[in-house]
Amino acid sequence: MRLTTKFTLWYFAIMLVVLLIGGAIVYYEIQWKLGEVEVARHQRLNDIIALQIRDGGDYTGHPTRKRATVTLLPADSIPKGNASFYTRGLAWNPEFQTDEYKLMVTSFYTIGTAHYRITTYSFIPSFYQLLPGVVDSFKWILLVLLVLVIVSGGLISKYILAPFKRTMRSIQRFDLKQKEPIRLPETKTSEFQELNTFLLQLTESARKDYQSLKEFTENASHELQTPTAIIRGKLDLLMESDIRDEQAILIAEMQNALERLSRIHSSLTLLTKLENKEYKAGEPVCISNLARETLAAFDELIQMKSIDLRVHIEKGVYIPMHQSLADLLLTNLISNAIRHNNVPQGAAKGLIRVELTHEGLVIVNTGREPGIPTKELFERFRKGNSGSDSIGIGLAIVRQICELSHFDIEYHYNSGLHMLAVSFLPKLPASKLLQNLSLPLQVDAAGGRSKNRSL
Repeated sequence: MRLTTKFTLWYFAIMLVVLLIGGAIVYYEIQWKLGEVEVARHQRLNDIIALQIRDGGDYTGHPTRKRATVTLLPADSIPKGNASFYTRGLAWNPEFQTDEYKLMVTSFYTIGTAHYRITTYSFIPSFYQLLPGVVDSFKWILLVLLVLVIVSGGLISKYILAPFKRTMRSIQRFDLKQKEPIRLPETKTSEFQELNTFLLQLTESARKDYQSLKEFTENASHELQTPTAIIRGKLDLLMESDIRDEQAILIAEMQNALERLSRIHSSLTLLTKLENKEYKAGEPVCISNLARETLAAFDELIQMKSIDLRVHIEKGVYIPMHQSLADLLLTNLISNAIRHNNVPQGAAKGLIRVELTHEGLVIVNTGREPGIPTKELFERFRKGNSGSDSIGIGLAIVRQICELSHFDIEYHYNSGLHMLAVSFLPKLPASKLLQNLSLPLQVDAAGGRSKNRSL
């Protein structure tokens, strides 16, 4: 919900409560003031009648005197100070044949030696007679205020919040790799000025940190290549020299450790580039052709390990991804399925199932049960089996590629089968691909033959 919409709703809710309370106050205030005005009028009328009696005139001739009652009282029944009082209550109105509020004002006068009680009355509107008018008035007031609130909300969004919107667009376009500092729009609003100042400091600090990290990564990558190459060359010279078997074993172990170090260095450098989003998607990549090429490259290794390969690749599957990342994604997944493949008990050979559709990619392979939850295998340096020669970064790279490409990825293990699915569609969970897998998952019994090896 937009900020201006929230402000409008909050203001309208507060306004509605205030109007309801104000309506009740106005309603009772009108009724009270109306009563006060009528009481004052009747007191004035009583005073006029008293003056006419004092002057000896005929006070009964005027039409208003029909509602006046003059009573001569004994001296001991006159209240002190010639007080006046009024009463109000429902009474029958014979003129309109209905019950209405009747207001009676009684005043006491001493004229000469005589004492008089003068009472006048009239019928005034009741609460219920005034209520519809008050309600209708507040309906119109509420409608006018609602229109003004909506119009003012639009004006606030268009003019007052315009610098904030421009700032947001500038932040959305900001890239850590840009060399120039971010440019934010000028504004005269102090709060927006404080926000822009903070964002300038934050983005500039992040940009400098990124540049420093990038320089460090590039320098480290470049500087490590030279000593690694020197060590590899020295080890090769040692292997060609006259050495004992024990020394040859040690040198071979050193070469393996060096190769492992080189792979770790390359993988970490690649992960850093992926996290910094240095790969931008270009033209859509035909992953169908890439999958066939990758499987063809691993064909000799698959045959050497006697793996039953079953493949289903739809033609013309294009995905929005950098060419290098697509190749790296397929290479890591397929090599991972080959490396960790083994022959299940009671089966003739290991299995790999590859299914590529427009919805996503599914790779299933036989293998030992991982020693940790499958979700943790996507973390760096996490391996399913501690004895494996893997460095534990391959799936971390795969996950980073999928996140960069906005693909959903899931990894499951069930009954000796490792199942990894990558969904290319934003609203399709990767787990759905495993449910819709068209290739059979049964493991061939001992003596069975490989099927579906055609690419």
